[in-house]
Amino acid sequence: MPNQLRVSLDKSTQPWSVHVDQQGNANHVDRSPDPQTIIWQLTGNAASGAIVSFAWVDTLPPDGVFGSPAISSNGNQMTLTDTHDSARSAGIWSYELTINVGGTDYSTLTELPAGRSATPVIRDT
Repeated sequence: MPNQLRVSLDKSTQPWSVHVDQQGNANHVDRSPDPQTIIWQLTGNAASGAIVSFAWVDTLPPDGVFGSPAISSNGNQMTLTDTHDSARSAGIWSYELTINVGGTDYSTLTELPAGRSATPVIRDT
């Protein structure tokens, strides 16, 4: 079963930013001999938008752990293959996601007020 992450706009930030819902450990990928799929789906106030880009930030994962991001033809969904199969591929991998809604690009934030991290991550455990 793929890990599905819901993506929306956070209008409480200035400027608005991208929010990736990681509740319920949707961003945790357990070790497996089989490749696993992670899906980002634009929802709610971002559903009419399109995914523009995905980039790793901070520590890069080891080569071969993740495939290339694939954005659907209508742009509202992105998939990524995760081949986490050993201790070598375990880690916490931070990324930036940029989407376009109504002609404006929005990205994930790295920090919220009071120093709380907002950077979304994939946790290969």
